[in-house]
Amino acid sequence: RRGDQVLIKPNLLAPRSYKSGATTNPHIVAALIDLSRQLGAKRIIVGEGAAVGHDTEKAFDECGFRVLATDKQVELVDFKKSEFVPMSISNGRVLRRIRVPKELVDSDVIINVPVMKTHDVFPATLGLKNMKGIIPERDKKRFHSWGLSQCIVDLNKVALPQVSVIDGTIAMEGMGPAHGTPVNLGILISSFDTVAADTVASLVMGIDPQSIEYLRLASEQGLGCGIISEIEVRGLEVEEVKRKFSRLVLESGEFLKHGIRIIEEGACTGCRNTLSAVFSKLVSGDQIQLIGDTTFVLGQDAELLADFEGRLFKFGSCAKLICPG
Repeated sequence: RRGDQVLIKPNLLAPRSYKSGATTNPHIVAALIDLSRQLGAKRIIVGEGAAVGHDTEKAFDECGFRVLATDKQVELVDFKKSEFVPMSISNGRVLRRIRVPKELVDSDVIINVPVMKTHDVFPATLGLKNMKGIIPERDKKRFHSWGLSQCIVDLNKVALPQVSVIDGTIAMEGMGPAHGTPVNLGILISSFDTVAADTVASLVMGIDPQSIEYLRLASEQGLGCGIISEIEVRGLEVEEVKRKFSRLVLESGEFLKHGIRIIEEGACTGCRNTLSAVFSKLVSGDQIQLIGDTTFVLGQDAELLADFEGRLFKFGSCAKLICPG
């Protein structure tokens, strides 16, 4: 509506070009800015908080959003520097309160622009998951120990976007959400219902929506429609653009047959993705046997079995603090 404040939330998890498939295509955001202005938006903000350990300001530069903001004369906000406002979640299953940026609270419309990607924890990261980028880093880490899927759902109970535009121009498969392979898909999936958009996107990726826990929970808890037979799909049919996205799974048979055991509970994307990248390189170089008969432990809730034997590799600062030895 005329006079509205609009917040556009892309996915800029790290300083990587959109051509890698890791981050949102700035040309899409530029078009959304133009459309918002045509519809009467008074103030437009593009806001993001990069992944833990990454600099949002650098991501704005490397991903082309600094130039975009200057050209389009919109505000660029690093949520890591925002004033956070506590929000009550009366129907939260895990979260009862969460801090969100003031810019989000003050906005009339939230436009969510995630990238269609595979993920190291879930089969896919899409619209609902993208909203995790608004919260403080400390809470991002805590989500993994509190129950990531339900935390994502509870967050969206107070921060559900009015519009989600899933960027499938250049998507990502394999070691998503950061180190995977770009997929030149050339599509957009948009809806006023983020759950419906995520459901359609997962089917396009060849993934069962029910296998994405946060998406299933969101549908069950009334955040949107996750039943494809009840979703009206306009434009191209799912089958016309469907493509099976590959995904590297840490617990794959390739590792198990070499005696590589992985114990991970509450591990963040940073540790999981880094370990996945190492394993992938060893597999592609036919060198995975070099780390055979080794147990890798990662995550803040990981525990060793009492009868543990063999070589142990503690991966990440959380495992180092929790596991003895």
